[in-house]
Amino acid sequence: MADLKGKQSVYKSIGMIASANLVATVLGVIGSLVQARFIDPETLGFIRKYDVVASNAVFLSLGLFTIIQREYLVLIGRGEPERARQAVAIGQSWCLSSCGFVSCWLLVMAAIAAAQSQWRTAAAWSIQIVSVWSVLYVGFLATTYRSGQQFERLAKGTFFSSAISTFVLPIFLIWPFAGLVLRSVLGSTFSGIYLHLVRPVQVKWFFSLRPFFQLVKRSLRLFIGTFLRYNFWLTVEIWLMLRFAGDKGVGLMMFSIMTVAAMKQLSNAINQVYMPKMAYQYGQTGRIADCLRLVIRPMVMNFLISICCIVTAWFLFPHVFKIAFPKYVPAVPLINIMLLDLLIVALSLPVYMVSIIEAYGTQLIAAIIGLAMFVGLSFLLYESGLGPLSVIWGSIAGRFVFAVISILSIALRHYSGRLEPTIPGQVGARQ
Repeated sequence: MADLKGKQSVYKSIGMIASANLVATVLGVIGSLVQARFIDPETLGFIRKYDVVASNAVFLSLGLFTIIQREYLVLIGRGEPERARQAVAIGQSWCLSSCGFVSCWLLVMAAIAAAQSQWRTAAAWSIQIVSVWSVLYVGFLATTYRSGQQFERLAKGTFFSSAISTFVLPIFLIWPFAGLVLRSVLGSTFSGIYLHLVRPVQVKWFFSLRPFFQLVKRSLRLFIGTFLRYNFWLTVEIWLMLRFAGDKGVGLMMFSIMTVAAMKQLSNAINQVYMPKMAYQYGQTGRIADCLRLVIRPMVMNFLISICCIVTAWFLFPHVFKIAFPKYVPAVPLINIMLLDLLIVALSLPVYMVSIIEAYGTQLIAAIIGLAMFVGLSFLLYESGLGPLSVIWGSIAGRFVFAVISILSIALRHYSGRLEPTIPGQVGARQ
């Protein structure tokens, strides 16, 4: 009976996360369509060019998100809650300090612009204050959610953000620019406040240089591979598509990415629920095999869901797009290829073991080889006449190579019986 209740709780969490993210995606699309009717591209471009501040603020995290997401649960699994809370406290204190420093600078820039009656510039700088807090502090908070009930709170935060942003839409009828500003900040602000109030690990300010540098030393190694795999990868995708197909190609690709992202919500929710379980299990036993056994069922479930989504989309999208999105019919071939990424997402759970055991070299090598495969194959296929589809095929191949190298590395470590330390000088591998 307890096992049945546990499974029901897991399925409920997965359903809530997937539903909240899907609703957020749909409401975001609706909001963007309404916004596009009242905000001209020049104004939108003027505001959005300041987003470079928030997008680069992630570097101030020093990779602590990745290491603490792993560290907290491994230490809890090893029966060391005080050290686990200390790691969270250090990460939280650093993120708050970074947010405060950047916010003060942005506030000064906004005040200078306002003093010169440059109201649009002042608004753009002010928006970035909220964006930076969302990237750094709310991003940090998200890594501390780990159980069913906590994931449900995280899902509620996502829903609140999208719902509040939608309530702002009528303002576009009266004052479009104010609507743009409010839509950019209100949802994130209320969601951030909510997630702060219900945060699962409530710790006070604590900062000590030695454990901080020990964490950062390890987190930066993981951060480099993660940055190459996600942020830099997307930059290369955009650059190649711009080179091969121009602005129109980039527009079709970004629309395709948004569409496929909506299709990934359920698979991502499954992964989000089981990743903390893997870290906790590794902390308890220190055995890779135990973690992999834990995720066999959800991984198979992910594959079946992905196959159903891919086949359904292949049949329906050509007809749906002709009716609902006639301007984006040329995106259908790109989407059809991108949908194969759902199968790679299904491999995310065993690939996550690379982060759990802190296989820095493996992650970096896999990211570099995958990126090289992506770029090389894209140029090769383009030269053979495949056009913009070459970028998508290259990206899918590169992601697959990354996953295969990661899984093979995990298998080798498992059979070698090698264990990884947690905090050097504080917590060692299990003997």
